[in-house]
This record gives sequence, structure tokens and C-alpha cells, in this order.
Amino acid sequence: MRSRVILFASTALLCTGCATVDLQNMSGASTASADVAGPEDSNVVQRAVEKLRATFASHGFGEKASQRKMHAAADMLLNGLSAKSVSAPDEGYAATVRPVSVVVQDIQLAKRHVEQTARAAEIYLEVAPADRKLNDELESLQAALIASERASRVFSEALPGGSIEALTEYRVSVDRLRTITDEFGVRVRMTQSGKLALSAASGLG
Repeated sequence: MRSRVILFASTALLCTGCATVDLQNMSGASTASADVAGPEDSNVVQRAVEKLRATFASHGFGEKASQRKMHAAADMLLNGLSAKSVSAPDEGYAATVRPVSVVVQDIQLAKRHVEQTARAAEIYLEVAPADRKLNDELESLQAALIASERASRVFSEALPGGSIEALTEYRVSVDRLRTITDEFGVRVRMTQSGKLALSAASGLG
């Protein structure tokens, strides 16, 4: 009898675990909303950026440079300078001869991470309260943007013809990431301007 009880309890736990996995695999606005309401030290945007940078670094077409270097380089890109103004992180990838099929696979992998990061940022910005500070998220997105731009250069140099359809599609994804990063920048500036105006009004009062 006791063994039957133990077996029943174990089965229940396994079923509970399965349900948990299914829920965790669900993504969308609800996940981003929960992250906005949760601890500020980590959220869906920052986690997506870290995964992107770690993947780029582990596959050789990116590096996990310091946040300061990434921030400075991203500022240049956001201010309208071309990607050529920023040096590629590592010439090793382009210098190593690879089949085009392998480069295409890497481009597609990079594209998925760029799209996931952009999508996470879009949802996060949509559900974030208007007065929420987004400075940390903006810096993370800037780091992802510069990493993505540098990877684009590396891929181009690694291809015999310099460009293929997969690379063109990748660059479209990078443009999407740039757009949402710009939108975060606008929100940050608006929040700062609002605080300054409130402070000035309080001073007059």
C-alpha cells in the first residue's frame, strides 16, 4: 500500500513538472509584462542581449567587449555613422576559410538572435509604464546593435562575393533592432526632459 502511495505521488510530481515546462515555453506580451513588473536587475531585454552577445562570441563572429566600448560604438552608429566607422571585433572569422553553407548557417543563427532581441524590446517598451527608467535597457540594446553591426561586416568579409540573400535578410533584422533602440532612446530622453521640467516647476513654486 505504501509503495502505491509513493508511486502515485511521484507520478503527480512528474505531471506537475510537465505543466511547468509548457508554461515556461509560452512567450509573448505576458512574459514581457511579468518581466517589467519583476526585479529590475534582469529582464527580458537584458537577457536577450546577453544571449545574443554570448552566442556571437562563442561562434567567432562577435566578442563580449566591455559595456563602455559597446556603448561608445553604438552611439556612433545611432548618430548616423556607417558601420565601416566601427572596426570588426575579430578578423579571425573572416580569415578562416569556411564553406559558404557554414557562413549562411551562422548568419541565420545571428539573425534569429537579433530578431528575438528586437521583438523582446518591442514588447517590453509597449508594456513598460511611461515613467519607468529605461537607461539600462537602452545601454543593453546599444551593445546588441553594435555587436550585430560588427557581425554583419565579418560575414560580408567571409563571403566570396561579399553578400548573399541571407546576409541581406540579416541586415533587415539589424535595421529593426536599430529602430527599436532609437525608440528606447526617445523614451529615455522624454523621461529625462519630463523630470527636468517637473524639477523646474517645483523650484518656481
